[in-house]
Amino acid sequence: MHLFLVSSFEEAAPIQDQQSALDFIGKRSAQVGLSRDKRIEHAKILLAKEFLPHIGSREFLETRKAYFLGYMINKMVSVLLKRRSVDDRDHYGKKRMDLSGAMLAGLFRVLFKKMCAETAKHMQKCVETNRDFNLAIGLKCSIITTGFKFALATGNWGDQMKGSNSKAGVAQVLNRYNFISTLSHLRRVNTPLNKGDKLAPPRQLHNTYWGMICPTETPEGQACGLVKNLSLMAYISVGKPAGPIIEILEEFGVERLEEISSPTNTKVFVNGIWIGITNVPIELLTYLRNLRRHGQLYFETSIVFDIQEDELRIVSDSGRPCRPLFIVENNELLVTEKDLDSLRQIQMKWDDLIISGKIEYLDVEEEETVLIAMSIEELYKQKNDPNSLIRYTHCEIHPSMILGIAASTIPFPGHNPSPRNTYQSAMGKQAVGISSTNYVKRFDSLTNILIYPQKPLVTTRSMEYLKYKELPSGQNCIVAIACYTGYNQEDSIIMNRAAIDRGLFRSFIYRTYSDQEKMARPGMIEKIGRVDKQAVYNIKNCNYDKLENDGVICPGTYVTGDDILIGKVTPTLDIEKSTKESQFYMFIDDSTSMRRNEKGIVDKVVVTTKDGYRFFKVKIRSLRIPERGDKFASRHAQKGTIGIILDQEDMPFTCEGIIPDIIINPHAIPSRMTIGHLLECLLGKVSALSGEEGDATPFTKVSVEEISSKLREFNYQDCGYEVMHNGMTGYKLKASIFIGPTYYQRLKHMVDDKMHGRARGPLQVLTRQPVEGRSRDGGLRFGEMERDCMISHGTAAFLKERLLDVSDTYTAYVCNSCGLFAIAGEDFYECKNCSNHTNISKVEIPYAFKILIQELMAMNIAPRIKTEE
Repeated sequence: MHLFLVSSFEEAAPIQDQQSALDFIGKRSAQVGLSRDKRIEHAKILLAKEFLPHIGSREFLETRKAYFLGYMINKMVSVLLKRRSVDDRDHYGKKRMDLSGAMLAGLFRVLFKKMCAETAKHMQKCVETNRDFNLAIGLKCSIITTGFKFALATGNWGDQMKGSNSKAGVAQVLNRYNFISTLSHLRRVNTPLNKGDKLAPPRQLHNTYWGMICPTETPEGQACGLVKNLSLMAYISVGKPAGPIIEILEEFGVERLEEISSPTNTKVFVNGIWIGITNVPIELLTYLRNLRRHGQLYFETSIVFDIQEDELRIVSDSGRPCRPLFIVENNELLVTEKDLDSLRQIQMKWDDLIISGKIEYLDVEEEETVLIAMSIEELYKQKNDPNSLIRYTHCEIHPSMILGIAASTIPFPGHNPSPRNTYQSAMGKQAVGISSTNYVKRFDSLTNILIYPQKPLVTTRSMEYLKYKELPSGQNCIVAIACYTGYNQEDSIIMNRAAIDRGLFRSFIYRTYSDQEKMARPGMIEKIGRVDKQAVYNIKNCNYDKLENDGVICPGTYVTGDDILIGKVTPTLDIEKSTKESQFYMFIDDSTSMRRNEKGIVDKVVVTTKDGYRFFKVKIRSLRIPERGDKFASRHAQKGTIGIILDQEDMPFTCEGIIPDIIINPHAIPSRMTIGHLLECLLGKVSALSGEEGDATPFTKVSVEEISSKLREFNYQDCGYEVMHNGMTGYKLKASIFIGPTYYQRLKHMVDDKMHGRARGPLQVLTRQPVEGRSRDGGLRFGEMERDCMISHGTAAFLKERLLDVSDTYTAYVCNSCGLFAIAGEDFYECKNCSNHTNISKVEIPYAFKILIQELMAMNIAPRIKTEE
């Protein structure tokens, strides 16, 4: 290694004393033209405050910083000489998570510094101009208030002026679609990488994610693997000061770094700072772990003895993912059945198990230095084996704890391919359910509530703690898997009309409209009230008749897309009537109307005050009954839209008279391999017959044979098949049909929100083509692929109709001689280019093409239109 550093030694040879070394640093960091003394002073400040600031900025820490610099160089040179591998950037032990408290503190620090700088600037100005300093004017507290409001409103975290330093998307609106989506959003982890980068390693599942990050729940598309979710029992450390730890180490006899005597001893680090060395690392490790297990060291503290590096690392900082594990001694759990009974009866708390040393939290780095049994069965198997040499130190609480919140609601996820579980993790957050118990009182901007939610027959143990049974988002349906009538092809489903009439999957959509009176200009306030159509300008083409005298619609009123909900007028200066001496105001209509394509009933109206002005909220309730095109899905990502709603008498039925609510296509199963879906149906059948909930917790020993034997006990075919009869003909179906209860979810994608078409409507100003979007009454784009399809069919007239006649047809006059545009009046035609007055043709072209020609002409390119001779 010393040969590798020879060139550095040679370069440093002229520098033999401290002053020369400081001057060498000062020349490369200070401003040009400073004296030697000032350069040395600048170098001292730099080394104290900027160099390795985590060690500290006090004077007596130079030795520690010198040792640490040597430690870093040693590591770097070892990597260059291939003596050690490069550190893994994606290792979760090397990462820290920014939590809300730390981020708010960081933002406050930036804003407080800015406020202090502004105050100092004001004081300086007062001194220079010989004015009295006024604290009320000089201390601009609004900088902190507006800074926090801006950051929380936009999500851009940092100083508004320095856009490059701010992080985007930090503050987000909490997802309240259903309860699971709310919990999942609160446990989300965002990796600060550009979503567009095609880097694979940061997106891949790392082995250190086990128990910390859900392996299933991540979005599809660009954010895949970058947006993650915490596992169920993952905990982020809050952090504690390192002072008590250093005192314990000094009492134990750790040799301080300034007094090192032996170079072969084990290094001791606390929060990344090299504190000293010890010659009894194992004893120190055992001593510290015992202190932690008995509550004398904070439970978050991580104690790692790295034998390869010969380092003892103690960490108590914030942002480390940790998880709880059972402590094992001599291959036996320290936690007893008595402890668990006390926990169930609330005689003992979770914290009591931690303090009594039966459960402990380990972070990723410490987890790599212990031996963890996957289950209690495996632990006792090793204990009872006299030839076993394996000595476990910890045991998993349950293997299913590796999953996150959304994935924990999937029954039998171990029987599905992993992409299906990922899809369901996303779709479960779109399912219509109950978002909160007080949804009737809340005024959310948009809420979707299932009228008859049911707890599932087949559950997982995690659901109990996620309150899924109290706030579910689906219903138990009788589902048959069959080809019937041909209306359930390609992921469409057949639904029973009688079941829908009985209330299956009915839901309410609540939308809130709000408005408030504000100050339009000094002395002039907007007014909410009944709008006088005769005295107010810019009246909307809507119905104002349903407004009450206070300007707001009455609860219980039926409203459609052209009804006004809140009447409001804004005063504006009338320029024509106003003079310098007197000002006249006119009132402009600024009322709030219903969305164009919606209808419903006014559910609630609230009148309150905000910042001294009246504030109104109107909540509209809209009933949604399932119809053709609405989207549904099982908990195994078997999604489909309604293809047809059949009358009950046309649906197939079993010999017991059971009629399915839903019929799905058999072709949905083989390619997707969602065996969990079939198992859920089978176990659901057993649950419906026995009256007990089916346990589908992942990684438990529930087998198909066990479920089948229970089904046989109830005199049913053990694989779930039943003989069914055609409802239209009465004949027995040739094949036996797989039928049973399956939990289905209604998703937020409803045909009422998406159905759109138009014959005529608004056009874009620039291209004169139809505008885009359903909300603006836009047209449907006839794109490049549609054009190619029409060309391949040879339908030239239809192609011309779509791309010209019903889009942006334009009549232009073209000179037959030169092919450029001519001027046309009522009885006057002229080509300015060739002074032609007679040889001019009238042509039909798209307006966008006419703009293209004119823009090319502006670039000195003259496209010419050839007309027939």
